[in-house]
Amino acid sequence: MGQWLGRTLAAGVAASLAVGAMIIGGTPARAADSIELSLDMTSMSVSGTKPKDKVTIRLTLRNTGTVPAYGVLAKIWRSQDPIRSRIDLASIADGSVDTWGGWPNLPGNYQLITNSTTAFEPGATRSFTLTGTLAQLGFTTKKVAYAIGVDVVATADQSSNSSTVAQVRTFVPMPGKAAVPVTPLVLLSAPPTKLGANLFANEDLSSQLTGRLNSLLITASSTRSSWLIDPALLDEVRDQADGYQVVHDGTISEGTGQQTATAWLARFEKLDTARGARTLFANPDTYGAQATNTENLLAWSKTATESVPEVTGLRLIVVPTGNVVDNANLAFLASAKATAVTASNSSVSAALQSSRSGQEVLGASAVTGQDAVGSSTSEQIQQRQLLLAETALCSTEGQVRLLTNPDEVALNSQAEPAWVTNRSLPALLNSEGGDQAAVKDTKPDHLGVNSFERLKGLAGDLEAYQDLVPDSTVAATPQATYLRSISQSWIGNEANQDEFAMALRDQFGPDNVNDKVSLRASARFVMSGRTTEFPVTVTNDLTEPVQVRVVVVTDNPQRLTVPPSELITVQPGQSETVNIRPEATTNGVVTADAYLTDATGRRVGDAVSLTIEMTELGMVAWIIVGISGVVLVVATWWRIRQVRRRESTSAQNAEAPE
Repeated sequence: MGQWLGRTLAAGVAASLAVGAMIIGGTPARAADSIELSLDMTSMSVSGTKPKDKVTIRLTLRNTGTVPAYGVLAKIWRSQDPIRSRIDLASIADGSVDTWGGWPNLPGNYQLITNSTTAFEPGATRSFTLTGTLAQLGFTTKKVAYAIGVDVVATADQSSNSSTVAQVRTFVPMPGKAAVPVTPLVLLSAPPTKLGANLFANEDLSSQLTGRLNSLLITASSTRSSWLIDPALLDEVRDQADGYQVVHDGTISEGTGQQTATAWLARFEKLDTARGARTLFANPDTYGAQATNTENLLAWSKTATESVPEVTGLRLIVVPTGNVVDNANLAFLASAKATAVTASNSSVSAALQSSRSGQEVLGASAVTGQDAVGSSTSEQIQQRQLLLAETALCSTEGQVRLLTNPDEVALNSQAEPAWVTNRSLPALLNSEGGDQAAVKDTKPDHLGVNSFERLKGLAGDLEAYQDLVPDSTVAATPQATYLRSISQSWIGNEANQDEFAMALRDQFGPDNVNDKVSLRASARFVMSGRTTEFPVTVTNDLTEPVQVRVVVVTDNPQRLTVPPSELITVQPGQSETVNIRPEATTNGVVTADAYLTDATGRRVGDAVSLTIEMTELGMVAWIIVGISGVVLVVATWWRIRQVRRRESTSAQNAEAPE
């Protein structure tokens, strides 16, 4: 946003009109393949709003090609058609609408770089200044904006057949007499990293807290700024502040950002809550949710936000996908009962607008919150002038500037001329609303259908996990996990979204659960009676206790049945032994599958194949063995008795007299 599309313009030096189009960052608009010139603004200023006040533009021209240019002439281009609508301004800025204009050709409005016989050689650089009064330029109307720029014409063959080879475009704001109230609104949000309580997919949040979010928090603490907090961000920072773990390649390690989170959280808690508000949890893709009939989105946000008590007392301001809405979107969001919904695509310039759905609309700037400010000076000037042009259109009804990164904060500070005044969010919301929003149908970038299809799978995984781990703290708020998976942060960032989804699947998906909750048992059992007990072992390698029961299904239930075990709890990293009690009706051999289920009967882990042999002859054999033992003992005793009796008789005979 904020730059017109570059294009080649075939226009003679003497032409009086041309279709205006801005080149991005000074990229040359080439009239001939042999000429390559780049034009950059180095500064731009407007001394006031009176007819004699001047517009001053300083520029640098470079020959970036391989052949010389001749008759190089730079001149101011402007359109005298006042821009009155935010939508018209945005359409001109993004190149979707052309605006007609021409060259004043007055002293100071043009600069001859070289004449028709003098070469502007490859590698040559020339800096120069062009000026024009507002009267000369035809900028006479107030509370509007005008398009302005510079064209460079040249020829490659020293002929008079010159054409436009480089150009740059921007805007001049024409504010009214009264100051324009501006509300800078800092959005504190970040791509999700939390998988569950005290468990994170990576350490990205720590770098955000010391980088982008640190800068935004500094701005939010200023008395000139108001702020929005994503409850999901605050939940993650709070969770890291009391210690956390990170999952990487299936292994869990202690997190390293606890002190960083603690420090950031302490500074956040000092913010003036009167100037604050909250967004939907995780700033979900509201456009994609509506398109895929994900109607639970707003209910999920309400439930998830209740787990972050620090924000429940703040106003709710919805930042929809792309910061744009249509009437259908507003109707979809109505049940959230938000204080307001931000939107950059209303033609109404007022900061606070009404809507058909009864919600108030904040006309958040189309400049900020869309594209980061470019790194070149020329791009920064273009962004600043576009922002100021919109500010002038807003007039006394005010402007909201949504700030999401440090570049936008810098842009906001550069766009605070003497004719703007600061207004807080509470003061804006308490003011009298403007006209009804007139939103332009806009299709913003959004998540693909596959993201919402994947959401259905995630919901199934979490439901199954909670049935297995009913007292889970990791998966205690599934609604928060759903919203994190469809956050606006993932739009245009599919690789990181896939990485986050993979981390969730590795934690809660059936593959992980089935690998870590297992059953072990002997492959063969022999029953010595109609009922008996056999041990099996349940192992839990998850990080939380599971509740399971053992189920055995035989191939011949008329011959052998095995009642399921009682529901048992197995602690993380532990194993438990469970006795199963088969019940036989006849002798024989059966095969069976033993497996685990949760309390609802859903299977967990892999089944174990068993062979069970049933025979009561085994008991008869033991009886025979027992009787044989008794007989052997009795026989042995009888034999010993006989031997002792004979020995006693022999002794008596030996003592008798002959």
